[in-house]
Amino acid sequence: MFSHLFCSSVLVLASLPWQGVQEEKAQTVPKLPTPAAQLAHAKKVKAESRGTKGAARVQALEKALHAYQSVRQYWPKSGVIAAEAAFRRGEIQRTLGRPGLARGAFQEAIDQGTDTVFVPRSLLEIGHLHRRAAEFDQSILHYRRIQEIKAVPLRYLNDSREWLGKVYLELEQWQPAATSFREWATNAESPIGIVRAVDLEALAWVGAGDLEQANLRVQQVRQDLEGLAEEPTKEAAALAKALERMKAPAAILAAKRKQEAEARAKAGGTAG
Repeated sequence: MFSHLFCSSVLVLASLPWQGVQEEKAQTVPKLPTPAAQLAHAKKVKAESRGTKGAARVQALEKALHAYQSVRQYWPKSGVIAAEAAFRRGEIQRTLGRPGLARGAFQEAIDQGTDTVFVPRSLLEIGHLHRRAAEFDQSILHYRRIQEIKAVPLRYLNDSREWLGKVYLELEQWQPAATSFREWATNAESPIGIVRAVDLEALAWVGAGDLEQANLRVQQVRQDLEGLAEEPTKEAAALAKALERMKAPAAILAAKRKQEAEARAKAGGTAG
């Protein structure tokens, strides 16, 4: 009987929500005069974790976690400040290897940060967490939600296009992948972004078996940007390296050789 009660007590303690523990710890953080001051204090505590390693790093991050939790504890209706504090908590929980708690904090940032950048940023982070867990349906859902936000900054819109395309590549859904990468290429913020997007789009076409379209896209981006890459600037040098590092040309060549080998084998079999 005693053993049963003891085990039950352990299970109850183990099931206590981490959030409640955080709120209790947050009470040890002093309440500052304004929400902005509370957030600034949390950022200062987080900065102290830089350069730490091992157990010391975990301890420092836990301390920062409690400091950010104090923003919600003392200033729960502080809008964008509460949203940023929740987002930073999500980042820390992710770093500490707690994906479920990280998702919860990022969702809180979404709820608190209406019409702020913390909505698309948090959706991206949740999408990444699902993607790393091979929960691809959920990752697609969250990346697509970013594209439904009105006036979302182009940076985050393109991030969603990139990662959505990469998930489709992982799933070997070549056409949706190519479409997502094409949208990114069309709206890329820099020449290097265009190269990266077109390279991935061409890889999607290789996967689909459309080597002609893959080669066309590679040739187009080279024609459009090789002149710019020859200018005597650091940006041009970086662009030239991006063009050189494209993976699609080698993938196209390998796919062509495979097709040719298969054709020869088939012809040999027919002749026999």
